[in-house]
Amino acid sequence: MARETKMTKCVFCGENATKQNSAGQPVCKECREKEPRDVACPDCGMPMKIKEGRYGYFWGCEGYPQCQKTYQIEALVEEED
Repeated sequence: MARETKMTKCVFCGENATKQNSAGQPVCKECREKEPRDVACPDCGMPMKIKEGRYGYFWGCEGYPQCQKTYQIEALVEEED
């Protein structure tokens, strides 16, 4: 069952997200059935995961504190042509 989430952006399309998928990533109702996104850190190559901060959700490197690379969710939204 998808969990409720604070207002943030969907990791797939950038629309307002209302649920979380099985990996805890914020998703909209149209994208809730998609497989969780896997994103690798461009600096160290470790996986990035969705973290919740003071200002909402963001992508953060699992190599923290050695690697402090972060992205806003909107920066990594897939372009669907």
